[in-house]
Amino acid sequence: MSWIFAIALAMGLAGCASYPTVTSQTVIVAGVGPVEVEQLNVDVVDVQAAERIVVVRQGRQTWHVAVPEVFGNLRNIQPGDRVEIRRVEGVIVGARRARKGARPSIIYTEAVSGPPFQNLPDKFVVRSLTLTARFERFDPATSLVNYVGPAGPRSLTVVDPMIKEDLRRLRRGDMVELTFAEGFHFQKY
Repeated sequence: MSWIFAIALAMGLAGCASYPTVTSQTVIVAGVGPVEVEQLNVDVVDVQAAERIVVVRQGRQTWHVAVPEVFGNLRNIQPGDRVEIRRVEGVIVGARRARKGARPSIIYTEAVSGPPFQNLPDKFVVRSLTLTARFERFDPATSLVNYVGPAGPRSLTVVDPMIKEDLRRLRRGDMVELTFAEGFHFQKY
């Protein structure tokens, strides 16, 4: 059940003027270093089990979450459920220019095996995702890439030299696909 709502964290309504309210805290993760654990509280509005869609809301903002089959069925999820989602962004493992006309989105491709987030404070699940976002800038001096995705403006440190080179070729306003791993945790309250 926890996997569904973690997907919702970064799924914002494209073109919406406001973004979800996210709080965060920094923790040290073995093999990764300091990471931000983001927290988002949402309400379940609707569950479309046959289509594998969950609609969530925070305040006046509502968005759809497509749930891949790898995460199981949606039978235990009900409208009105309140959930707390915690998410940790990992290392960018790929970056490329998005196709023409692409809009901000998130596609979860698979669960990731291995222990890259093994000492997080709770039982986090690790998976990979591809984020389509508007590229803002890349600073080679700090290795920081800035982008605007479905959950609003974000920045992330890039470690891989090949990815840094790919990012240097982009211009502000280009749509980019960033692939990275993340850890997430869900708690119903």
